Amino acid sequence: MAITYKRGSNNGLPEQAKPEAHLAGLNPTPTEWVTVLHTALDQRDLGLGSYLTTKAGTEHALAEASWTHGFLGSASAYENGDGALVFDDGLTDDAHHSEFFIQRRLHQQPHVEPIIEFIPSFLWYFQAVPRKDGGWYYLDEAGRDQDLVRIRQTESDLIVEIAALPLRRYLAARQRFLVVQYDRVTRIEKVPDPKIDAIDRSDRHHYVFHSGDIGSAKLPGFVRLLGKHLILPLNMAPADLSYPYPRHEQYPQFTIGVDAATGQPIVSTCDPDQLSDYFNDRGTPHYLTPVYFRRDVLRRYTSEPSRYQLDNTRLTCLGLWGMSIGRNEEGLVEAYLGDLGRDLPSAERGHWLSFNETPNGGLDEVRFRRDILGQWYDGPSNPLQSLKTARQQFSTALARVTGQEIYRPWDAADKIAFDGLHMPTGSEQQETDNQILTLAKGVIDYLDVKAIRKLPGADPKGTTINCIEAWVKELAEDPVPLTGPLRLLQGLRSTGVAHPRSKDWQTTLVRAGLDKLQPDEQFVKLLSLTAEALNGLAELAGGQEADAEN
Repeated sequence: MAITYKRGSNNGLPEQAKPEAHLAGLNPTPTEWVTVLHTALDQRDLGLGSYLTTKAGTEHALAEASWTHGFLGSASAYENGDGALVFDDGLTDDAHHSEFFIQRRLHQQPHVEPIIEFIPSFLWYFQAVPRKDGGWYYLDEAGRDQDLVRIRQTESDLIVEIAALPLRRYLAARQRFLVVQYDRVTRIEKVPDPKIDAIDRSDRHHYVFHSGDIGSAKLPGFVRLLGKHLILPLNMAPADLSYPYPRHEQYPQFTIGVDAATGQPIVSTCDPDQLSDYFNDRGTPHYLTPVYFRRDVLRRYTSEPSRYQLDNTRLTCLGLWGMSIGRNEEGLVEAYLGDLGRDLPSAERGHWLSFNETPNGGLDEVRFRRDILGQWYDGPSNPLQSLKTARQQFSTALARVTGQEIYRPWDAADKIAFDGLHMPTGSEQQETDNQILTLAKGVIDYLDVKAIRKLPGADPKGTTINCIEAWVKELAEDPVPLTGPLRLLQGLRSTGVAHPRSKDWQTTLVRAGLDKLQPDEQFVKLLSLTAEALNGLAELAGGQEADAEN
């Protein structure tokens, strides 16, 4: 239904004063963004607000165009006629069938910045996380950020928008409707004659448009668009609303083998309910059938160490999901077919499918012995874990010698990066550079030089590694095996990682015997050398402490 002019028309009105553009944009079932609050920060007479109501309350809301949210958004206490205390929490107004949803709350002190307040259940439902700009986001099933609330502020306007589908999901879960109220007065140079009187009404909105005369010499006329419209909840089954995000389970078919006769891949669904197990033979592949992937499948996770945790046996995401993994002798990542359908979020399976490889290199022996044979089996050492253990032992041992902690406290971002050190997901130089930079920062740059200078024999003005080397010499030990790897790490950082590569980069690689290795292999070797050096220094400190006690 279009706007009906009972009297007058929009002829001669400035474009910004006409109501048609706003009315044409009304949509009770939006799928993108919904404006729930709009405040003019200049002298314009414009406002938009919203509140919640029930199905029965929509009829009351649309009965008239004027705002009907009641006394929401402020608490009060008063004595009634019987002398009893009445407390109004400002969250509901039964007379108007209204419930608080959002407001921009001002403070008595004008210099205090107003704050945007939502009904708590809206943010709680999504377990929303605040952004620095005042907006909010939430995590979906896969642990990825999804925008929920965005705030746009200029010198003239403050606009709060909510992602439409999450908003309507919340409305469905609450069994509520959102009433959006709009009021805009536009001053014009000429008073319309005849006066305008128009209406646009349906079962989803109610707006009126009229004109008037305020008697001003400069802008004597005005037009006003006033009304309300509804935002409807999603039409969903109750079971689908138990999560604040859609869950569309899709089980792609992964390659699990090769037909020896035809050379064609053998594929299978990863739906755990369709797979065989030790208790049910469904004539399908077993749940524990190994599936293989190129190792760069993990790159999207190693690039976000604050969100994903990865080691040799498991990939996890913020406690939201996790999947056991392994690596075989060919470096392929191994996962069980059933785990791909049970433990991996549906949104992630397509990513893994794109890295799926035919089996090559056999089973991960460690996982086979542990998971299939049920054996206690440690397997080969993990270079990353060995490095981090060695750093801790080195720190503890030298702290006893110096009488204070030798490492400065972590910056939060650097700690996340160091904890996120990982086995390379490819042989690209850039990934290795980033890993070397993080390793050097965590092992060398975070050393407190003032503490290191307290080592016996150290130069009070010496650099960190020079002080450690002097201490080793003080104990009549050969410093090369113990400090050489630290100098190598620092040298690689300085000659090609943190600065433009120079000819010294290649010279450093040749001297260390790393020049024939791929970048990823260089990093693994560097991990082992650094761990050995730290362990050796820790043992040396322990021996010095034992000698002092004797």
